[in-house]
Amino acid sequence: MTRSMWPFSPRHREPEPNRLPQRLDCTGARRVLVIAPHPDDESLGCGGTLAQLAPSCDIHVLLVTNGDGGGQLPAGTSETRKLEMDKAVRVLGIANPVIHFDEPDGRFADSPGFRTALADVVTRLQPNWVFLPWLHDSHVDHARIASASSAVLARANVDLLLYYETWVPVPATHVNDITGTLEAKKRAILCHETALRHGNYLEAIVGLNAYRGLYLGAGKPAWAEAFAVTAARDNRLL
Repeated sequence: MTRSMWPFSPRHREPEPNRLPQRLDCTGARRVLVIAPHPDDESLGCGGTLAQLAPSCDIHVLLVTNGDGGGQLPAGTSETRKLEMDKAVRVLGIANPVIHFDEPDGRFADSPGFRTALADVVTRLQPNWVFLPWLHDSHVDHARIASASSAVLARANVDLLLYYETWVPVPATHVNDITGTLEAKKRAILCHETALRHGNYLEAIVGLNAYRGLYLGAGKPAWAEAFAVTAARDNRLL
């Protein structure tokens, strides 16, 4: 019996090609909320994009934890890192003061109190775009904050959720060319002196942005931030 005569022979299909990330159309952003678990996440994850949006968009940054390093850093670290974050967002062109929730650093736990507080912020600010950490980030604070925030935002009048990458690369649906704002992003990261004493975050994230820049197909050095983007109410990434 030949192979063509065997009715149950497996049929091999050509694998479907992976879809390349789309270019992010930033013209849809009107009012933006950035959810940052710790000081520096706003600059590392989406600082270049925020610097692009700042001249024409109302941007608010929410710092969820107190940034004290979970008690493993010297007394006063929380206040120092908050001041560093204030400088960083100004470098990115964001004029609004940072919103503080002061949840415990390294020990964030979802709670009705957090969800109510976030819902109140969203109701007051009415953002149509929200940037937040990736759902499956390896940092426990990031993953828990992303999950709890997504649940709140699913019931809010928000158009898009844009999950950014820090410790774990996201399954990118969109990339945004930040070549023109890379220097502003670098300057913002350099404001986070406390974090930089504990890790070479600047070179690490610029390297990731350079890798993501390959998606731009520029044929020359370019840098991009990658996001996993979904509708808030119909979140296909959960």
